Amino acid sequence: MVCEMDSLRAVDLLLVEDNPDDARFVDRLITEHQTALERSGRDAAVSIDSVEHVDRLSAAIERVESEPPDVVLLDLTLPDSAGLETIDRLVDRAPSVPIVVLTGHDEGELGVDAIRCGAQDYLVKGSITAELLLRTIGYAIERARTQRQLLDRNHRLALLNRLVRTDIRNDLSMVVGWGDQLRSGVDPRDEPALEALLEAATHTLELTDTAAELMDVLAADIDVEREPCDLVAVLETELDRLRQEFGDAVAVDRTALPDEPVVVSASPTLGSVFAQLLSNAAVHTDRSTASVTVALETTVDRTTVVVADDGVGISDSQKHLLSDPDARFDADSGMGTGLYLVTTVLDLLDGDLEITDNHPRGTTVSVTLDRVR
Repeated sequence: MVCEMDSLRAVDLLLVEDNPDDARFVDRLITEHQTALERSGRDAAVSIDSVEHVDRLSAAIERVESEPPDVVLLDLTLPDSAGLETIDRLVDRAPSVPIVVLTGHDEGELGVDAIRCGAQDYLVKGSITAELLLRTIGYAIERARTQRQLLDRNHRLALLNRLVRTDIRNDLSMVVGWGDQLRSGVDPRDEPALEALLEAATHTLELTDTAAELMDVLAADIDVEREPCDLVAVLETELDRLRQEFGDAVAVDRTALPDEPVVVSASPTLGSVFAQLLSNAAVHTDRSTASVTVALETTVDRTTVVVADDGVGISDSQKHLLSDPDARFDADSGMGTGLYLVTTVLDLLDGDLEITDNHPRGTTVSVTLDRVR
């Protein structure tokens, strides 16, 4: 999908620069470029409606607090502030206003540090052209708008997460607890209804855990911060949880797991992937005891976890759904939250998911991740 930047008009620009010559140069670039565009009949991505010039950070802070501009061009060498601290102070007072740093030095590290401090971009004074200036301003405004949308989304997810993890989960736990106490006193004729109620409440309780984990993943940054993870330790932890939850209802063959660590590039959310896959293997069976085999296959660069079961299997349409990212968002797809969690986490970790038929019956799921050596 191609995303085009919306045309912007009437941009209010605040220029924070103590050098009069540099300030006049920026103002002239903007005026001459917009005049040339008007004469040629071409449209500009950004049209500067007004330029206000101040030569002190204190004046800039007063301006952004009283009437925030659409964008700030900020020099880092001012009479009352210098260096990256200048960005910190301005961001602290106006975190939603996009900042483009003006620097007299072509230092890549300074530009990266400026962005880490909260600036959207930076320009080197001796290399500025009118087209570059206006394009950078337009992109800075768009980036800031996207960041605000992500922050709003994450805030809403956090509220929903709290609702699921506390209010809904607490009430469901109470339903399960009180329902369990009714077992000894209920009329035998009502026992099937009570068991069905408890089964539904317990299943819903499990769904709240899955939904909460999914919201944690969705609320994370687009670029998940990865770290070395011992894949064997992750699998052993999830296999222990599987045994505690299902007991003798599932038989696990883990003899193919190595004793030594196998380190992959992942994040703490990796455990939720195998928790879902193992739980699905244990639940989706028509046997009294589900059989699950877990193995590792490693190459120089990648490691594959193979989870095989002897359950009822997965239809071809569901396999296609899991392998097609676009199809996952179809409201009629029928994908559960657990499998959606698996595909979402693996997408963020650049992991691969493959699902095939097991023989003579059941399903084999393979998850491949990058190794860390």
